[in-house]
Amino acid sequence: MPNKSLTDYLVAIGQEIDRSHADVDDTLIPITKDEALARELFNRALGYVVVTENGDGTSSHRVIPPDPKAQQFIFERREGKFVTPQSGRTASLLEKIADITKSQANTFARKAVDGPDAPQTDA
Repeated sequence: MPNKSLTDYLVAIGQEIDRSHADVDDTLIPITKDEALARELFNRALGYVVVTENGDGTSSHRVIPPDPKAQQFIFERREGKFVTPQSGRTASLLEKIADITKSQANTFARKAVDGPDAPQTDA
């Protein structure tokens, strides 16, 4: 049995036909799950209106405003930047880990050079 990674499955499933989409001439054309996901992302980025038919023959409209996170995601993907949902928090966490590691390495280096009885400084 061949080993497939999650990415392999996601790529394969993304290529499956999901549903039909109406083009500019209102002709229904089949689209893949990848395209359906991209369309949903663009809808969220641009905002959209949900029309609900009421039981009394009237309809109500609900406006979904544009989502700035979806806009940023699309912009950064199109610019070729690596995007993660929590990139801001992850980057600051990695910076803190690097700073702590650097500080500890400097402390160990000072002890090795000056000896264990040397005064400690945070330079």
